[in-house]
Amino acid sequence: MMNLLTTAANIPEIIKRGLDEVATIKTVRDGFRVTTHCMYPSNGLVRVTVRGGNRVIVASDEGGAVDEAMSAGIPVKDYTRNVAHLVKDQGLLIKNGVVFTPEMPLDAAPLAVLLVANASQEIARWLYDHTKVKRERDFRALLADFLKRRFEDRVTHDTVIFGKSNKGHKFANVINLPTGRRLIVDPVSNEPSSINARVVANLDVKASEDTAIEQRIVYDDDERWTPADLNLLQVGASVVAFSRSSEVIDRIAARG
Repeated sequence: MMNLLTTAANIPEIIKRGLDEVATIKTVRDGFRVTTHCMYPSNGLVRVTVRGGNRVIVASDEGGAVDEAMSAGIPVKDYTRNVAHLVKDQGLLIKNGVVFTPEMPLDAAPLAVLLVANASQEIARWLYDHTKVKRERDFRALLADFLKRRFEDRVTHDTVIFGKSNKGHKFANVINLPTGRRLIVDPVSNEPSSINARVVANLDVKASEDTAIEQRIVYDDDERWTPADLNLLQVGASVVAFSRSSEVIDRIAARG
């Protein structure tokens, strides 16, 4: 009985510690990014960026809700008019798919984060429920579009990077981070030729041991993949499911 009571007494601390690990605050180039407890339909966590000065702030989801839905295969377009009603009553604004607050007092930052996180979560769910998802999606194009909107001119396409063998390998997407590091975001098709080509290219670049390069292979988890093929991809670089790609890429970019 004593052991049971002791364990029960520790539960609040265990919960607090677990939530503290989820709800993190990281410094970004011009503000702070808060990982909240709100979840998108993919189970990815909603992230809110807070920017401002000494007196006022603006909180934004950086387009996370729309990116989440596009990752699921909804057609690429501006959904601002469709979802504006979901943010209006909360006193929030939306433009080009980005949910944000008007200027708010600095001490209202916690409230601003909660409002944006809840709205972003609701928008993503609305788009899942009300938008026809393409059954056959071009996930390569969706991935490239997401990267272009999120990183603008910091992302280049069809970039050649040389590996240990001194052979040049072409990668579909390379993000040039502010720190000078580069992140390879390499989509792969579910066919032997594509799998083999991406493994070889990534493995050769990884063998060069260039610490300024980080690599991710992205696969379309809307398709059926065998464990053997996924394990093979892992030999070339860390593997990311397309439905989780925006979350993972944002986390890497925040690290610089």
